[in-house]
Amino acid sequence: MELLLLSEELTRQYCRKILMPEGATEILADIANKINRDQKLYNIYTEFYKNYIDSGLWTTTWDSPPMDPYVEEIFGKEASLFYLHAALQRLPLTEQRYAERGLSEQLLVETLSDIGVWVQHAYNLLGHYAIRNFGWIWRHLEARMFRLGGIQFMATEFSGVVKGFYNENEKSCLFLCGEGMDLRANGDMQGVCNKEKTTDGFVTEYRETEDYFIGNPITPLGKGMNKQVKLKKKEWTKVLDKGDTVFEIHIPRNSPFDMESIQANYKQAKEFHTAHFPEIESKGMVCHTWLFTPQLREMLPPTSNIVKFQKQFYLYPTAGSVRFLWNFVFNDLTELKDAKPDNSLRKQVLRYLEEGKEIFDMNGIFLDICGDFGTVTYETE
Repeated sequence: MELLLLSEELTRQYCRKILMPEGATEILADIANKINRDQKLYNIYTEFYKNYIDSGLWTTTWDSPPMDPYVEEIFGKEASLFYLHAALQRLPLTEQRYAERGLSEQLLVETLSDIGVWVQHAYNLLGHYAIRNFGWIWRHLEARMFRLGGIQFMATEFSGVVKGFYNENEKSCLFLCGEGMDLRANGDMQGVCNKEKTTDGFVTEYRETEDYFIGNPITPLGKGMNKQVKLKKKEWTKVLDKGDTVFEIHIPRNSPFDMESIQANYKQAKEFHTAHFPEIESKGMVCHTWLFTPQLREMLPPTSNIVKFQKQFYLYPTAGSVRFLWNFVFNDLTELKDAKPDNSLRKQVLRYLEEGKEIFDMNGIFLDICGDFGTVTYETE
């Protein structure tokens, strides 16, 4: 286990390469220096790297690693950067993986600079550098996710919680709930907005016979319906199921957001993966985002890029909450009593909450078989 970034100078070189904020770079270099001088810190560091990162454990959880009391004692409010430094030990391996696939250094910088964006965002919120979303950054450092234009793409296996079907004759798409989804009577997922389970809900069923796909249909706005439909296999083809490859997409904070750019980014992503990852055959895109808060269609005009983007995806029941949207429209350190209605969207969000209405994010799916991104429309019923 060779830990190259325990060299102060290499720490600085790699941090500057991926555009880490200069202030954070100096702290990370100082961390390398302290680890070299303190055997106890060194032991904590190497054990963490071995058991949490090199083992692959960090790719399985969203949770931040537990803070060692001694690390907190030495580094105080900047203790999370000790663990970030350990994660950055993957950078030489990241470079190697990029080189093996013939990927450019420019792409590496564009993709990994996102880590520095989050470190700077923490500084803007807290007044000190930190990594507050440690469970996110393995995607960059393990060379699994790439920023292509303004969007981050990662090929992944679909969970199979819902199933997608396409009718070639009617050029129509329909999603059915998978087996055992626990829904409210109105079709939302139980647990939405962290509320207790309602007593009037239902649990979905799904089965296949020789002639039919049978299950609870989902509306494009993500409502599961308390009825069963039978899709004839002669008319409908299952086009998305558990284990199918899709692009999980994320839109960085510093990315331009308009439909033309997103269309171009998606085209670029498909060409990129064809050229460098020909073994990947994606069926479309999936995303879990505050942009898929269905209530936004009531708050924003139809001409809004957010609304246009959301309408390209088929939403499905998700136990979301206001947290995702709140973090982006305000920030996660702003309490409701301190939130200022200083733009149109903020006014709408605050009005909704004051009226006791629910606001929650969802998952959404775009399938290539349904048409070119930006041109797809779904039936409203």
